[in-house]
Amino acid sequence: MARKAKNVALDRAQEKAKKQKKLAIILCSVLALVLVYEVPKTLKLMNAGAKAPVVEASASTPPAPNPTVTTATPASSGSLPPIAAPASTPAQSIVASVQVQPDPGQLTEFARFASKDPFIQSVQKTGAAAATSAGSGGPSSKAATPPATKTVAPKTPPAPPPTTAVISINGELVSVTVDTDFPTSGTVFAQAGAPLFHLVSLTQKSAKVAIAGGSYADGTPTITLAVDKPVTLQNTADGTRYTLLLEPQGTVVPTTTTPTSTTPAAPPSVVPSSGG
Repeated sequence: MARKAKNVALDRAQEKAKKQKKLAIILCSVLALVLVYEVPKTLKLMNAGAKAPVVEASASTPPAPNPTVTTATPASSGSLPPIAAPASTPAQSIVASVQVQPDPGQLTEFARFASKDPFIQSVQKTGAAAATSAGSGGPSSKAATPPATKTVAPKTPPAPPPTTAVISINGELVSVTVDTDFPTSGTVFAQAGAPLFHLVSLTQKSAKVAIAGGSYADGTPTITLAVDKPVTLQNTADGTRYTLLLEPQGTVVPTTTTPTSTTPAAPPSVVPSSGG
């Protein structure tokens, strides 16, 4: 039993070692891929940063002459020729002569947006305010334009109702004014001896007619006449019939010479006939 337990422990140790070996191989592979990707990029960045600035000598600037300085020596028995002093070269500004080239992505100049006063009104003025600003000559007067005006046509007032109607009584045309009795002349008036009807109101298409000094047999105060629609009324006392017809507006009444009677007569009691 001890030997068997020992074998089991050994097998477990070997499996664990195999797993660790596989994990190490995977990690090494990942590390190698990372190095393959990052090393060329790092070398490229290092080479780009190590470039020395290129100094271009200006061809238009002539080289400064080297001045020669002579020093005099005191006179002696043996005079020596003058000795030329070494030329002194003026120091040039290295910063001014080096032209820096911007790398890709770097900014070469800066610009600032135009500032705007938040308290200045930006809405265009209309009407009298626009005219005032245009007269003052300010900067907003050039941009201001007069508003477009919309012309509205005035509404036509309704035509007033007519005041005079032409009514036919048994074929005889009579001109009647609103709020007056009719007929006051003609054959019907001569037969009746007095006006029979009263024009109460009038419109372009209808008229309301009442009995002059009386009423209709059914108790209604008025009847309505429509244009070109005859209405027949009958006197209950003597059976006389009267056919009333409202003529269209503008109908001309012919002049007649029929004599009129001045004998007053009682107004008849008129009712609508059975046919009307």
